Amino acid sequence: MKVKFSIIILILALVFIGNQAEAQCKRFTQKNCLPALSPYTNNGQINSTTLYEGDSAALNMTFYSLLEYRLMVCTHPVLGDGAFFRVKDNDGEILYSSEGKNKNHWDFKVNSTQDLHIDVVIPENAESVSDMPPSGCVSIILGFKE
Repeated sequence: MKVKFSIIILILALVFIGNQAEAQCKRFTQKNCLPALSPYTNNGQINSTTLYEGDSAALNMTFYSLLEYRLMVCTHPVLGDGAFFRVKDNDGEILYSSEGKNKNHWDFKVNSTQDLHIDVVIPENAESVSDMPPSGCVSIILGFKE
């Protein structure tokens, strides 16, 4: 009986910690990232997660024709300045890469409605002295204007 109770407490604690991390990431995004989207209007979605150095994340998004877009990837400063993103079409062709550009957004317009694939990469820091790489919030935000 004690073992079952302990397992239930452990599961509840893990869920609570996960929810706290998600809430902190959402607050970071709302405070630090959404204002930088201006003059574009947020599409109402915030896609965020916590990543470590050396991690990557991928997301598919639909873009509609005749709209101007700003795709922004916002990372917590603890992850450093090396984060970058790539946008690919359904054939895997790279339409845009921010690698080496020190730029966290891409302004563009699509001619026809299409799904695009976004990859976000957090490179490892060669100068890191810790065995445990830092982790931080990474958000992919989409804004549009008509």
